[in-house]
Amino acid sequence: MKKQIIIIALFLLGITLFNDVKAQSLTTSQVENAIKKDGKYAILVQNSMHFMVSVMTGEEYKTKNAGIQFEIILIGEVVKDLAEKEDLKAFIQRAEKAGIKIVVCEFAMNKLGVKKSQYHSSILTTPNGFTYIFGLQELGFKTITL
Repeated sequence: MKKQIIIIALFLLGITLFNDVKAQSLTTSQVENAIKKDGKYAILVQNSMHFMVSVMTGEEYKTKNAGIQFEIILIGEVVKDLAEKEDLKAFIQRAEKAGIKIVVCEFAMNKLGVKKSQYHSSILTTPNGFTYIFGLQELGFKTITL
């Protein structure tokens, strides 16, 4: 039994000593340039700051490649902020101009007392933001939640 343990320990030691360690060899620019020209991306957002940054990211992507599909799905407090805060209206217009789709969760709207009429006409709604983003994933969208 002791011989087997020693043999296994020596084997594992040999594997670790004689295998090359490979670190990531890509630069940040190479990684950022890997965004596909016809890529499909979506961000699930819960607050105003993340909404604004998501719009700026979408603008950047759409400027580089007009064929990119970019969606921002809103849940939580940002749903109310989007209807009431004046500083977000400029970001709604920027998103519309860039061709970024904004989708708001109706469940959150109901919980926060927001009506669809309070939103800009370009904003779409969905009954459930989570179900919507799962659907986008099934359609091949790369998604992230903030």
